[in-house]
Amino acid sequence: MSRYISPVLYILLMLVGCVAFISIAGVRVGIFEPITGFSMLRKSVVASLLLSLLAALSLGACRKECNLASRRFFILVLLVSLVYSLMWIGFYLQRASLPDINDITTDTEVPPTFLNVNFIRSSQENELSYNSEWAPIQAKYYPNVQPLFSSKEKSVVYSAAATLVDERGWDVVAVYAGAGIIEATARTPIFGFRDDVVIRITQVENGLVRVDMRSCSRVGSGDFGVNAERIESFMKDLSDALNKPSMPSVNSLR
Repeated sequence: MSRYISPVLYILLMLVGCVAFISIAGVRVGIFEPITGFSMLRKSVVASLLLSLLAALSLGACRKECNLASRRFFILVLLVSLVYSLMWIGFYLQRASLPDINDITTDTEVPPTFLNVNFIRSSQENELSYNSEWAPIQAKYYPNVQPLFSSKEKSVVYSAAATLVDERGWDVVAVYAGAGIIEATARTPIFGFRDDVVIRITQVENGLVRVDMRSCSRVGSGDFGVNAERIESFMKDLSDALNKPSMPSVNSLR
C-alpha cells in the first residue's frame, strides 16, 4: 500500500509548497493583490494541516508492511507539513489578541492629515478620516507610540526624516519641506500590503521641534500591530540619527 500512498503524499506536498510560493511571489511581482495572496496562504495552511493528518494516518496504516525508506518519507512529509502550518498558526495566535484597528498615530487629538494620499486610494479601500474611538485602544495596546521632540533645527530634523524614508524604500507621495510634511507609502515585508504614512514636523515651545507620525492600512479592519511597529521603529531610528555625534571638522583636529 505504501508504494501507492507515497506518490500521492509527494504530489500533495509539492502542491502545498507551490501554493505557498505563489501566494507570496504573486503579490511581490504584482500578479494579484495582497488580500488574494493572503487568502491563498491561509488555504495552504489548512491544506498542510490535512496533509499532516494524512501522513500520520499513512504511517500508522502501513507500519507493518512499510520498509524503512517509506517510513522515513512519511515522517518527512509529516514533519515538513506540520512545521509549515504551525509556523503560520503561531504567528497568527501571537498577534490575534491585538486590537482590530488599522490607523495609528502619535497625536490622537490632532492627527497628521493626509493631503495627497486621498487621491491615490480607491473607493474600496479604507477611509482616511481618523476614528477618535481608537485613541484609548491605542493607548492601551501601543503605549510606546509617542511623538519625538528634538532641540535640533526644524530643517535638520526634516532632512533626517526624509533620509530615513528614502533608506526604508518607501514610495514618496508628496513632500512639503516648508510645512514639514512627508507623505509616503510603505509595504509590509511578506505580502506587500500598502500602508500610507504621513510625517509632520512642527516647531513648538521652548525651541523644540516635534515630530508626529501616522500610519494606516489601505485594506483590512486590523493590522496585526504592523503600523505601531513601523512608527516605533522609525522614531527610534530618527532619534538615533539626530543624536549621533557629528564628525569633527579638519580644523578642529589641528
